[in-house]
Amino acid sequence: MLSKMQARPGFAIVEVLVATVVIAIGFLELAKAFRNINSVANQAVAMTKASNLANATMERVMAKDFDARGNEAGGYALDFHGDDDWVDIGAVHTDIQTISFWIQADEVDGTRNVIDLNGADYISIEDSVVTAVGITSPTYYINAVAGRRTISTGTWHHVTVTTATPIDAGDADDVDIGRVVTAALDDEYFDGRIDEVRLWDDVRTNAEILANYNSSITNPYAEGSLVLYCPMNNGTGSVAFDHSAKKNHGSLEDMDVDEDWVTGYSTSLGKEYHESTWSGYNDVDDFHTVSFKDSDYTGLDAGSNNFSGLGGRVYVKYISLNGGSGEPEDPYTFNDSGPPTDYKQITVKVGIPGTTDSTQIDAIKSAKVDQGYGLTFSPYGL
Repeated sequence: MLSKMQARPGFAIVEVLVATVVIAIGFLELAKAFRNINSVANQAVAMTKASNLANATMERVMAKDFDARGNEAGGYALDFHGDDDWVDIGAVHTDIQTISFWIQADEVDGTRNVIDLNGADYISIEDSVVTAVGITSPTYYINAVAGRRTISTGTWHHVTVTTATPIDAGDADDVDIGRVVTAALDDEYFDGRIDEVRLWDDVRTNAEILANYNSSITNPYAEGSLVLYCPMNNGTGSVAFDHSAKKNHGSLEDMDVDEDWVTGYSTSLGKEYHESTWSGYNDVDDFHTVSFKDSDYTGLDAGSNNFSGLGGRVYVKYISLNGGSGEPEDPYTFNDSGPPTDYKQITVKVGIPGTTDSTQIDAIKSAKVDQGYGLTFSPYGL
């Protein structure tokens, strides 16, 4: 009877334990596989978001001008040597109340006369400070900010002077750029570059100055108060053309018509003046070394969180065109350049969460060509 009981079919305890272990191992391997799949999926999502952010950021940067100062449109300014060269405009208009221009001074010691209206009313740099002589109760704006500040050498500054009292009862009958006719020679001419000279017969408001100081006037004929506009953009010849409706063109006196037309781009890269957020940047180089995090497609300003902690950095540098004959086997290439050139390379790097890697894209902005780079991205949500 006992032997029959032992012969009945079934599983030994050890067999059950082995089967349990095998099943448990199977579940562990399956869970590991799911974790691996989930990790790969998360990594793919992170890479996609990083790539999307990099491209969105690049489009935002590339949509800006090469250099949004007044000289950007033609890329030129006039270089004055501080001894005996100037631009003779002559009689312009009555009731001048606003004078503005860009300067990059080589010397700011002593007196450096920038623009003269009639021999008695003029604007100078006196020991590094903008000074309006003969102008009643002038209001000064440097880089579109009200107030008098020091002018430094080698840096572009925008200067505006306004007055509620029309200058000398409205007389601007002998306008010179780069000197004052009654000043002594030697050190009282301007030494440096001058660009975007504008005279208005009204008092420009702070908002108007801020809106227009760093760009050319695209339709000067539509500006009824604009009575002289010399953008210095022709880049050649002996005439500084007045683009206002008055057409008071100036002649270059004792200037080298081949060498004194110079490119007017900034020698420094980085944000300037009012540019505290991305929405205020207007040149591609304003984004140089700017970090961003928790940014969004709409404004790309810090403070939002559409990318859940994703962040990156923008770099800008001057590059120069090298070689190339148009043949496929000899293409154009670009080299790094310290001095300003007609090309800037923008690099955007965005970190990929969970790794030490990043996604990087590069683009080149040309000063001379309208690339028609539009904002085409759209938000994909949180």
